[in-house]
Amino acid sequence: MQNFLFVKNKKKKCIHEGLITESFPNDMLRVHLDNESLFLGYVSGKIQHNFIRILPADRVKVVFQL
Repeated sequence: MQNFLFVKNKKKKCIHEGLITESFPNDMLRVHLDNESLFLGYVSGKIQHNFIRILPADRVKVVFQL
């Protein structure tokens, strides 16, 4: 699944779905995307502000800014 969004400032954003494989102590996460890519990400925004925990084996949507 690959979606593209355009926002006011004309930056392209790409949305993917993935699975959390590892969680590190400093709120970093290892994510395995559905297209077989593996990357290191972090939690931001309201999720981090409200102390919502993301555990391994959780499904997530990831937004990349191009």
